Amino acid sequence: MCSLGSYGGPEAHYGVFSSIMVEKKKYLTEEELTEMIGLYALVPGPSSSQTITAIGYYVGGPILALLTFLVWAFPAIVVMALIGVFFTLIDYNEGWKPVIAYLPAVAVAFIIYAAYSLSKKVLKQKTDWIMYIVMLVLGLLIVDYSIWIVPSMLIIGGFIYLFPHFKDRIKTTEKLKPRWGLLGVIIGIALLNEGIRNWISAHWVTLFTSFYQYGYSVIGGGQIVVPLMIQDLVQTQSLITLNDFLSGYAIDQAIPGPLFSFAAFVSSRSFAGSGYSFLAGMIGGLSIFLPGILLVYFIYPIWRQSRKMTLMKHFLRGVTVTAASLILMTAITSSMKLPVDLVVYGVVVVSAMLLLSKKIPAPLIVLLAAILGFII
Repeated sequence: MCSLGSYGGPEAHYGVFSSIMVEKKKYLTEEELTEMIGLYALVPGPSSSQTITAIGYYVGGPILALLTFLVWAFPAIVVMALIGVFFTLIDYNEGWKPVIAYLPAVAVAFIIYAAYSLSKKVLKQKTDWIMYIVMLVLGLLIVDYSIWIVPSMLIIGGFIYLFPHFKDRIKTTEKLKPRWGLLGVIIGIALLNEGIRNWISAHWVTLFTSFYQYGYSVIGGGQIVVPLMIQDLVQTQSLITLNDFLSGYAIDQAIPGPLFSFAAFVSSRSFAGSGYSFLAGMIGGLSIFLPGILLVYFIYPIWRQSRKMTLMKHFLRGVTVTAASLILMTAITSSMKLPVDLVVYGVVVVSAMLLLSKKIPAPLIVLLAAILGFII
């Protein structure tokens, strides 16, 4: 259900997670979800995919975590790989365009819902409100200057809450036991990947190594990886034209699930006419997720252990308040980027109200918006 109802990037995905995983299924609390959101916004990889994989880990362990990721990402990867195969037909068919006319508005409604839900849970004291407003204003002013602004703000928020408690004693005898061997494997694969990229130029090798590199080179999600892909695949390697790249990215906005699934389209399109286009799409689509998902298996156990420690609780508290303010910031900036159209604004308001009512499933709201595109 999360996979079918998630459009518009990580912030919108969190609204779906909150609605289904927290409110409906009660797999975890809003506070735990917010901590995960803040935590995986700090590390490389697809943040919403890492968050939902961590929820699977939380509920049923490492095997369920893997299955959760596959259920979440596999449908979108398959669809985008197939679109890459049949792109020539789709590219010249205007019939699909009404489907996505109002989906950006629904995505903004999901972000508004996430901002409201998370903010309501984390703002408990006057200091929370002060931090929230300050971080919101800072985010609106400076977040566009660098991809490092968001993780930096999250860390700063954590330390601001931690600073008054530095002298506190840790009220638990439990010590952190990181899986250093797993981290070594992740770093080793990354170093091996860099070496292979420099020494082997075979097309299939380039495909895997390029997308694996994207997976550990970006922080924040699908929108951030797009400029990197353009610079590497379009301008440097010339594996795909810019027109095809941008057209495919537009189509990807209409496909539910993680935005990293766009890698499946680019990979598939890069092998157009080879007879292996779909296979290439699957390899590229899965390889871009691999480093980020491996990091979940390293970070999640640390989170479970460290959140019991008094000092870490204060740090995570600051991270969650900052994360909630940044999601509200995204809701504001995304609303401003929508077309100036009363119908679009109406879709945002109605969709947000339906989400807050919790009476209409998220995928049904998306479907209704797609139908509205055809009607109007």
